[in-house]
Amino acid sequence: MKKLLLVATLLVCGASAFCQGLQWGPWVTETRENSLSILWVSEKPGMAWVELEDGTRIWETFAGRRIFGRLHKIHLEGLQPGAAVKYRVGGENLKDDSNARNPKFDTSYAHNWESVKTFNAEAPDCRFSVFNDIHLQTGKYSALASKVDASTTDFLFLNGDIATAGNYGLDTLVRYELAPLGELAATLPVLFGRGNHEGRGNNVQLVADIFPNADPAPFYYTFRQGPVAFVVFDGGETGHDRSILYSGSAVYEEYLKEQLEWAKKALLEPTFFYAPVKICLLHVPMIDHEDKTDYLLQRWLNVNFMDLLNQVGLDLMIGADLHEFMYCEPGTMGNAFPIMVNDDARRLDVYSDGKKITLHMFNAEGKLEFEKEFFL
Repeated sequence: MKKLLLVATLLVCGASAFCQGLQWGPWVTETRENSLSILWVSEKPGMAWVELEDGTRIWETFAGRRIFGRLHKIHLEGLQPGAAVKYRVGGENLKDDSNARNPKFDTSYAHNWESVKTFNAEAPDCRFSVFNDIHLQTGKYSALASKVDASTTDFLFLNGDIATAGNYGLDTLVRYELAPLGELAATLPVLFGRGNHEGRGNNVQLVADIFPNADPAPFYYTFRQGPVAFVVFDGGETGHDRSILYSGSAVYEEYLKEQLEWAKKALLEPTFFYAPVKICLLHVPMIDHEDKTDYLLQRWLNVNFMDLLNQVGLDLMIGADLHEFMYCEPGTMGNAFPIMVNDDARRLDVYSDGKKITLHMFNAEGKLEFEKEFFL
């Protein structure tokens, strides 16, 4: 069982002798069967590298240059499905770049070794944990994460509103989104679904910088682990006046339609369509309400996406946003599948062996407060 006693030393370890120079991280994301991305934030700008078990060092580069910065991302490709990747991160700190042709470096750093696995479509089962609507409450977030058993978990999914509305800075965003996960973030892939609060404020592109996803877009995509194929959507802004918010800078209507058009093709791809189990993950659940003037976005998603999801044989939708628990049986809202809404005070653990899906909800003390199992 992973503990979070190392949060201060592993994720805020600038003062620690064994990893001096590292401010936040590392964390692993953008994971697929043959690739993954490793990210971290250094105390100072500089060049950065990932070292593999065989001694290979992969430097962070762009167009033929090793680049300088604090947020570092190195994407590893050509990996094997289900392979354990042993790695460590490090770098050289920039001292002076006033001479563009002759930058100077001084100190260097190297983090301790970590290990993480790629996804594997041939794995016999899939197990993952979901967090949502934390809204900067790092104590609660750490407590929920502390009970995750990393030895049996394939990945963590952050289903939005881990942060809250604001003008984001890099350090603040990483502190709230990732630091409370402790060492889990370095040893389990952390995948992300954007919440409405992460779409508010300025510098919203920083969220995509710390959770990069190149295919097809930062916040909507598909992936596969074991028998389960996943589709992730981004519901955008939940307010009924979302298109006139933010001084006219919000264009969520077009964004939602873009996702719908993408999904009409993506969900028919064989990797998704023929998977034994299909799960949709998104912050805003696609539910309907008797009050037709409220919850406009939830209703819009329900009206526009539900038929497609029914047609491709979706088995489960996992939502958030409401700050309350909800379980909608098939047929109650035009849905041919259950809709599970996790609240803001619990962690949702999901398991499937391809024949059934098992749901468990745990509070911050680790007490089981809801369980459901259904056969497919």
